[in-house]
Amino acid sequence: MAHTLSVATLNVNGMRDHRKRSRIFQYCKSTEVDCVCLQETHIFEEDVPLWAYEWGGELHASFGSSSSCGTVILLSPRQAGCATRVETDHEGRLVCILFKYPQGNISICNVYAPNRPSARRDFFNTLLPLFLVVRRVSWSETLTVSQTRVFTDSGLLCLPVLTLGLQSWTAVRGGE
Repeated sequence: MAHTLSVATLNVNGMRDHRKRSRIFQYCKSTEVDCVCLQETHIFEEDVPLWAYEWGGELHASFGSSSSCGTVILLSPRQAGCATRVETDHEGRLVCILFKYPQGNISICNVYAPNRPSARRDFFNTLLPLFLVVRRVSWSETLTVSQTRVFTDSGLLCLPVLTLGLQSWTAVRGGE
């Protein structure tokens, strides 16, 4: 029997305010999604224990500032212990998680790319070498957990090259 992993993504445009964060967490819980990717959270490292407690499940983050960036992946309690590897960048733009299931592995990457066209192009040119582009897919395609896949916003189906690690990505990318 194939395991299913439901994934949702949402740009929250900041969630430092407790009331807003509470509403976002309530909404995410109501969807009953296994994995929620949030962009532009404005999360700090010291926020993780409180936010994870408020969420009620695992929370993995790449830290931004109080006014920009910050990516978070929220995992429902049903996914407890399934995330076996988490990697982040140091700019609040990328969180990748490797899930291991009896049927196979799957990787999810939450990406918050820069807005400026030149910075965005540079970002993806640096990021994509960490992935092997397999083929283009439609957003309606269903994938089973036995296929390890990552989607980019350009509709590419990619296979992560996690052996490189994000340390390599950060070193290659440098500053903006």
